[in-house]
Amino acid sequence: MPGIAIVTGASSGMGAEFCRSLDSEGLECIWLVARRADRLEAVASELKTPSRVITTDLSGHEGVDSLLSIVASEKPDIRFLVNCAGLGKFGKTWEVPAEDTRSMVGLNVSALVDITNGCIPLMRKGSSIIEVCSASAYMPLAELNVYSASKAFVRAYCEGLRQELDGTGISLIEVSPGWVGTEFIALSQSSDSVPEKVFKHTVTSERVVADAMRDLKKGRKRSVCGPYNKLQVFLCRHMPAIASRVWRNSLR
Repeated sequence: MPGIAIVTGASSGMGAEFCRSLDSEGLECIWLVARRADRLEAVASELKTPSRVITTDLSGHEGVDSLLSIVASEKPDIRFLVNCAGLGKFGKTWEVPAEDTRSMVGLNVSALVDITNGCIPLMRKGSSIIEVCSASAYMPLAELNVYSASKAFVRAYCEGLRQELDGTGISLIEVSPGWVGTEFIALSQSSDSVPEKVFKHTVTSERVVADAMRDLKKGRKRSVCGPYNKLQVFLCRHMPAIASRVWRNSLR
């Protein structure tokens, strides 16, 4: 079952690491999708599997439509879909620039849904969907409100879609790490006003991806990397008042 993989957000961080992990899956080709062509080419040069670089901005519908038009015209046999592209911005909700807010919703929600929906008809038994969500999906986060709300949507979307896929043989895993040591952390801040302790328990993209691929092969619905993040998700689900207090205190 060779087929191809499509990885969004493939130019850096977890997206690039998923490409490296999928390099050992015996695929015909890995499609690397993101905005920065030079970064995509650099990742592609590391791979033994034939690769295809698709440069497009998925935060707007034009970029998504561009990718989906290629998918629709070529009708590839999709074995893996990894939706890793994402954007977050700290700040009080009304103070975050409107353009950033629209990009967060566009990339984290609309692009993920549209790309997933466009790829499912070209997947078959044994194919896998990997949706990169976040531990923030489990609790509203002040100062990171739109981002956490967008990830709460992804979590709910995964739950419902998994039920709809029942009987198709297509698996879906939600990957919900906490803070990952990538450029996402720097890009999420418009100033240095976010305390360093917020990012105290970061994990590496290598570990997140290794855990995700292991959990996917075990048939799990969700992958949460590291004991601290597992505890965080547990608290959010069962003791939300305590989890909210911990978050607010980390911002002080």
